[in-house]
Amino acid sequence: MHPGRAVARRLEAHVRNAWVAGPGRSLRLGAAGYATVAGVRNLLYDSGVLASRRAPVPVVSVGGLTIGGSGKTPVTADLAARLSRAGVDTAIVTHGFADEMDVHRRLAPGVRVLGGSDRLRCSRAAAAAGARLVILDSGFQNRRMHRDLDIVTLDAMAQGDRLRFLPAGPYREGLTSLRRAHLVVAVRRDDAQAAREPEAGRSRVRPVIRWLSELAAWPGGPPIVSAWIRPGPLVPVNQAAGAVAEARATVAAAAIMWPEAFFAQARRACPTVEHTVALPDHARFDRRTVRRLRALAGGFGIVCTLKDAGKLAASLPDDVPLWYLSEHVAWQEDGPEPLPVRAAMALLTGELS
Repeated sequence: MHPGRAVARRLEAHVRNAWVAGPGRSLRLGAAGYATVAGVRNLLYDSGVLASRRAPVPVVSVGGLTIGGSGKTPVTADLAARLSRAGVDTAIVTHGFADEMDVHRRLAPGVRVLGGSDRLRCSRAAAAAGARLVILDSGFQNRRMHRDLDIVTLDAMAQGDRLRFLPAGPYREGLTSLRRAHLVVAVRRDDAQAAREPEAGRSRVRPVIRWLSELAAWPGGPPIVSAWIRPGPLVPVNQAAGAVAEARATVAAAAIMWPEAFFAQARRACPTVEHTVALPDHARFDRRTVRRLRALAGGFGIVCTLKDAGKLAASLPDDVPLWYLSEHVAWQEDGPEPLPVRAAMALLTGELS
């Protein structure tokens, strides 16, 4: 393993442990500085000192308050796929991580997917190619771009009783920033997992539920809709997995920000899973990791996330079966299309401005 990657993994593990156990003084001081800078930046945009720039077509942002885990990517892909099926030439613009772009291409076939650090430039390129609407994946803090519709996903099942800013916690912004959102999506994961949590675990999610209740009571606050991100079947990634009648994996691997929920879902989908391997978010599967995964798999296979499927398949020997655990978004609304889709469509008809 490259020394830099090893240091990055240890640093990420240290910070994540601090988020759970409680950050030390240095992280708390860093968080205070981060919050101050973020607050001043938002004030400059709110007051008009700094101006947002418009893309040639309407822009929808699906963002969050935290780093990872709030369901931004699946909600973005679901929204784009629904708009595409409705006949809207839609483009998704991301930060440019190849794994996330692969996820969007699989979940929203036919939708243009562009990525890069300059997402205004990407949006202009999408419009020049014929897109009528652009969706930013993780765009709430990208205030350089004007957004016609700001959708914020909030993990309703998030643990923790305090809102801690980076690097002392996962929050990029506080709850008051939701005042500039047009719509909030309360995201919940598998309800079977929540139902089996002990009372101590359920007590940790109550603050988020309380925050949502307070948000709903704000005068002129954004509407709140609910969505479940539910696991689906295991999908073969390579020929070795496709040749097996029934998935039999002994290892679950994930390079995502919060792998614990995935590991729990993987064990339910494939009870033969005995080992779990977690890597930093967006990490590549190097040779050492692949050797370890193959050794742990023995004569059986590996289950991973869709986000990791392409990377792992490219590195894993062809004789090791590989599956990814699929998931889908289920909106808790009546009617053929959820509110985020209707709001995005309204941008195109001029009903929402």
